[in-house]
Formats: sequence, C-alpha cells, structure tokens
Amino acid sequence: MQASVLPLIKECIVAFNLQLQQYITIGPGMGMLAGQPQGTTPSHVDFWIPIIHPDDAGRVSKEYSSLTPGNTLETTYRILPADGSTLRHIAERRSIYTDALTGHPVLLCTLNEVAAHAPLAGNGNCDALQSEQFLASLADSHTYFLVRLDRTGCFTFANKRYCDVFGYTAHELKGQHFAMNSVSEDRALSQAAVEYCLANPGKIIPLTREKLDKAGKRHPTEWEFVSVVNERGEVSEIRGLGQDTSFRMETEIRVMRANEKLDNFIESITDSFIILDKSWRFIKINGAFLQTFNLTQREVIGKTVWEVFPNIVNLDFAKKLYIAAETKRSLQFTEFLPVMGLWFRNTLYPSAEGVTIFMKDITGLKMAEEELDRTRINLESLINNTEDLVWSIGINGCYIYTNQAYKNAVFRGAGVIPHNGQEAVVYGPDATRRLWTEYYRRALSGESFSIVYENTHSVPGQVFYYDVSFNCIANQAGEIMGTGCFARDITARLQAENEIIAQNERLRNIASLSSHELRRPVASMLGLINVIDFEDFANPDNKEAIDLLLVVGNEIDEVIRAIVDSTFTGSLSGVYKEE
Repeated sequence: MQASVLPLIKECIVAFNLQLQQYITIGPGMGMLAGQPQGTTPSHVDFWIPIIHPDDAGRVSKEYSSLTPGNTLETTYRILPADGSTLRHIAERRSIYTDALTGHPVLLCTLNEVAAHAPLAGNGNCDALQSEQFLASLADSHTYFLVRLDRTGCFTFANKRYCDVFGYTAHELKGQHFAMNSVSEDRALSQAAVEYCLANPGKIIPLTREKLDKAGKRHPTEWEFVSVVNERGEVSEIRGLGQDTSFRMETEIRVMRANEKLDNFIESITDSFIILDKSWRFIKINGAFLQTFNLTQREVIGKTVWEVFPNIVNLDFAKKLYIAAETKRSLQFTEFLPVMGLWFRNTLYPSAEGVTIFMKDITGLKMAEEELDRTRINLESLINNTEDLVWSIGINGCYIYTNQAYKNAVFRGAGVIPHNGQEAVVYGPDATRRLWTEYYRRALSGESFSIVYENTHSVPGQVFYYDVSFNCIANQAGEIMGTGCFARDITARLQAENEIIAQNERLRNIASLSSHELRRPVASMLGLINVIDFEDFANPDNKEAIDLLLVVGNEIDEVIRAIVDSTFTGSLSGVYKEE
C-alpha cells in the first residue's frame, strides 16, 4: 500500500459473534490494514493480535482481558503488517454489546490508522477518536438506526437507514428534536429519556416508543442511548442505536396466531396429547388428556411424568420413552394401564426438545376385538365339529378358509392338506376335474347355485352323494370377493329315500294283490257258503260245496304267501294271475 495513494486507513469496523464464534462483519479496509492478501477471511477472533508490535502486545492483551460487557475500551498500539510493509499506528475502540435480535454477545471493534506522532494508549487524540466512537455502531447499519443528538436532544446526524424508513433527509432532521416524529403521547417520555441520559453519562438508556414516518405511519421502535463525555468529563453528545420492530412484532403476532391455531388444533384432538421436555417434565397437554386421567393443569404442568404417574415406572411405556429419546426414532405400541383399567395405543415422536406423545383410548376397540376373537373361536369350533365340508375361495382362486372336515376329505382324496392362501385343490379323474373347474368358474363369476355331486372314485365300488352349494361373497360395494362352499354327504339320505320308494312300491303291490288276487277266492268262498244246506247237513250236494271250499281255501293261502313274499322282496313270482 503506497502512502501517497492512501496515507491513513480510516474506520475499519469488525463485529464478532462471541456465542457463535463467527464474524458478522469486517470492514473492507481490514485486509490492507493488516497487510493480508485480498479476499482473506479470518477464522478466529482478534486475528490481527499476532501482528501487534511486541513492545505493545503485552499491554494490549491485558487491556483486552479487562473488557467487560456494557463497557468500552479505547487503546492505541503499533502493528507490523503481515506483508512486511511500514509500521502502522492503530487507534482502537472496542465494546461488548447484546444483539437485540438474537440476544447473542457481540464484540464490536473500530480500528483507525493514526498519524505516527499520535500518543499511544492515552487520550491526547480524544477529539480525533470522538467521531470514531460513534462509528462503532455502524457494524449493522443496514439493520439499525444510528443517530447523534446534541445536549438539547436535537439531531446532529442520522444514518441512511433512519432517513429511508421515516422519509426524511439528513438536512431536514438536523437541528430538529428527536421527539419531532414521536407520537403525541410519547413526546414527553422521549424528552424525559434525553434528560435522563444527559444526567447519567456512560449509562445505556433503553427506550421503546412509536415514531411516525413522514406519511404519518406508525413504526414501533426500540432504542439504546448513551451520552458521551469529552476529555473534560462534560457530556458532549448523545448517541442512539435503534431498530424498527414492526417486522418482529408482526412475526410475533403471526407466531402467536400460529400458536393459537396449534392450541385449538391440539384441543380439538380427541386423543390425549402430551409434550415432555428433556427432563421428562410436562410442558404441554390437552383437555382430552386431563379428562381421561381426571387431572388438572396445576397437577401436571411442570412436573415429571414419574411424579404424576409413579406406577408406570415398571411398565413397557417407561421403557419405550427411554428408547425413543435415546434412538430419536418414533415408536408405536399398545399397552394396558392397570392404574386406569384402560388400553391405549401410544405413539412417541422424539425431538431435540423432548418427546411428543399421542395416547388413543382403545379400550372399547380392544373389548370388541376380544369379543370378535371369542365369536371367531366359537364359530370355528362349531364349524370344525361338523362332518359337513366348509370352505371358501377368493377371487384369485386361493383358499380363504377351510374347516377340518374339508381338510380331511381333500387329504383322503388328493394326499395334500389344504391351507389358507393355497390355490384351490381340484382332484379326481379328468372328467371330475373339468366338472369342478367349471363349478368354481361359475361361482367366482358371481353365480350362486347348488348341485348334487356323485362321487364314484373315492372308495372303489362305493358311490357317495353330496349336496353342494356355492354362495357368492361380496364386499359392501358389491364387488365379488370370492365364493363360500358348503357340501353335505347325502348318501344315507338318498338311500333312505330309495328304500321308502321301494317300500311304497311293495305296498302298492300288496294293495294290488289284496284288491285283485285275494278278492276272487274270497268271493268264491262266500258263494259256496251260501249254497251249503245247513238244514240238511247230510245233503249230498254239501260234499261238493265243501270240497270246493277246500280248493278256495288253498287259493287264499297261496295269495297270502304271495303278499308276504312281496312285502320283503318286492317280487310277484308265482302269484296266480287272473285270466
């Protein structure tokens, strides 16, 4: 750097966030001042300390270590630029303040190159440093208002940010009192703040007031004022650092409204809602939780979950809480809480702040499930205790359910035991397989029907008959889901029916014999009895009549024998037929 081009570097401003350990801003002249290559970005605080002249380094380090928040340090020292250029004399002002937006501590430094003859570590050049003191607040000039007021509270300077927001020029503001654009109800308080600041030099005076822009729009603002004294200890001016808090207030309002919406949403949830912090303390609950557990806000908020529910320490719920917090993974589980006599389905959502919990009372659902299980078990017991075959097939052609009787029948016929999800077994001769394939096709297309199936292949020499019904299974939307099948062995019933038919036929034969074959000899017998001479029993004609009666009696005996034979055999062989 050539002295003829830029003999002194002025107002190099540095701001460093002590909490985040990172630079907020670095003045554009800092690289040239420290003799570093253009574009070099420092990575630690006080990166220029190594280039302070060894004779000044010990004193400066001691001064740095004595700086406390809220105070200001002014010092001078010499530096040896890193590029080996000429020794420079530096005047520095540093302070630690709290950022009003983030709350973080910020180290603010203003470095100026001063003439070589300027006294070191003293106040001899205080007038030159006076303007530099004010410039220390320019680190965040794009965000903050920077003003200077005289002892009467009138503007001597206002930065561009202040002029842009309130619509005034620096010339219009100069000489006007700071309260000129304060709202009417705040003007007296603004004047009182100025007077208090003058009476307490060096003390930071906060002020929160609304100010009007040139168009009359209100702007909420926050300020910090401090009065500056000269070398004689007299207050020379007041310096103010402020900001427009409209955006922050709007943000706070939006956050508050969002919180209200969130609270309304949480209260509308019928499940119990809980937020625990990292110390397992309740920080948020909803009304459903209080109602379910018969508690009040006072009994819960701020207390640990172990204090409110000491009996859950040994439950799975407590173990899952620790697992969710340690693994940062969501968990869902169902558990019975004996203290309440209720079943809950719990969902845990861990976060950096703690654990959010949803607890759904499923006691009614659990009871319904248990009742459904009992009903299912009873139904399966009933179905499996019958000899009838019961099975169902889904639209995909696979078993949905099979009872034990059906499994046994398929195992006897095909050598396999059907199970749910397996493709339906069709077995037997080719004709039988084609027949049952067609039955299933009709049933799965939505047709309900019944058939009598004749089984001639299961047991050689025996025929079995089954009454089989196919009933369509559909969901609530009417979509075909499968078919239910029911088969009952009706072999014995058909045999009984055939026996009844045969018996009826025999009875008809008996009736026929009685009405035809038996009536003729009986009529003959009655006729012969009528011709017998009962008055003269020795009449020769009686002998012939009695002989004929014997013949008729034999005929009646033959007919009776034929009737008896027909009753047990159904055969009419040997029965006399009337010509």
